[in-house]
Order: sequence, then structure tokens, then C-alpha cells
Amino acid sequence: MNKKLLVLFVVVAILTVVFIGGKTLPKGVATADSDPTNHTISVTGEGYVEVIPDIAYLNFGVFFEDLDPAKAMDGLATKASGIVDVLVKQGIAKEKIKTSVLNLSPIYSYNPQTGKSTLEGYRASENFIVETKILDAGKILSAIVKAGVNDIGGISFDASNKDNLKLQAIENAMKNARAKADASLKNTNYKVTGIKSISIESISYPQPVFKSFAAGATQANVPVEGGTLKVNVNVQVVFTFD
Repeated sequence: MNKKLLVLFVVVAILTVVFIGGKTLPKGVATADSDPTNHTISVTGEGYVEVIPDIAYLNFGVFFEDLDPAKAMDGLATKASGIVDVLVKQGIAKEKIKTSVLNLSPIYSYNPQTGKSTLEGYRASENFIVETKILDAGKILSAIVKAGVNDIGGISFDASNKDNLKLQAIENAMKNARAKADASLKNTNYKVTGIKSISIESISYPQPVFKSFAAGATQANVPVEGGTLKVNVNVQVVFTFD
């Protein structure tokens, strides 16, 4: 073989070995042939914020019964208007008073001996949802009961700064995700270098159990305690590391 060709063959062979060998050189505990853009770790982060609610939603209703359906509706209108007037006098703005149900239904009595039902009259009913401050909820409940409310469904609670609470919970969830990613890479030669993707998987805003009241409660100030609310957030984060 020509000496020049032999030298050229040896050089090409050496370069080939260097290139292949370079692809198999180790880096820490990982292989160097991994593309850095593919160094990723997927983590679920959980975050929450707990707050004392400042808003109460009162759920209550009034009904009126009569043999004549028209009179039942007229009687309901009178009682409902009186209750709205009381609410306004208590400082509740009309836009905070919402009718949730308006219903007129027949009343039947059943005779088990004959197996027949007899029409006894009609019941007209209206249910309201009223937004108020928790501090005012007790006196408002007492006032509407005195005004003729005969059906109290209960109370639910909310927070006026709910949107800000959700953002804070997301921040806490992201911190939790980063802490998990750092912990998973501890005692290795790798560090988190960035974020490839973020997904907010869920935001839950559970309400406390409704507090119920007897319709006959007429004390000056029914005690109302809102407890606490917790905003929960889950995020899915894909971190890059090198």
C-alpha cells in the first residue's frame, strides 16, 4: 500500500475513534451523549392559602298559602316586599339581594284509606340569596325572621380578595415544585437551570359546611362564625437541569 494512503487511512481511523469515544465519555453520573435540552424532570407542586372569610351569603325564603293560586301569589308578593324593605333598612344594597327560586305549587292531602289525593290549596314561595358582611349576618337573620321569613336554608362564606388568594396559592405551589426538583437532584452533579413548561392543573376553593338556623331564632344577634377558607392549587412543572 502506498505510504501516503496508509497515513491517510490511519488519521481517518484515529479521528473516527476520537469522535465515537467522545460520544461515550461520562459526565458525572449521566452520559454525555444526552442532549442538554432533554435533561428534564417533571414535578407536581402543591400550594395553599388559608384565610378568614369576610363575606356571608344568606339563603332564606318565604311562602304563603291560599285556596286561590292568585291570592297565594298576592300574599307572597306582600310578604316578600316587606322582607326586601327590611333588608334595605339593614343597609343591604338591592344589587346584593337575589331571587334564587320563585315557585307556585298545589298542595294535596292523601287519604290512605281511599287512595285518593285532594287539592287543599296552593303554596307560593320565593327564595333569596343575600350577600352581606359576616359581622352583620347575625342581626340580619334576626331581622328577617321577625319580618316573616319562615324558611332559612343556611349560610355560605366567601372572601372578598379571592383572586389575590389564588395568585398567592399558585406562587406557593411553584415554590413547592422547585423544592421537590432541587431535592431530587441533591447529591448529584446536576442543578436546575430553567423551566420547560408550567401547567396549572387545578384550583379548588372549598366552602365550609353550611351553618343552619331554626326559623324561630329571634334573638337580637344570632352568632355567626365563618371559620377559615383554604384555596388549594396544583401545578405541573417540567424543569430543565444540567
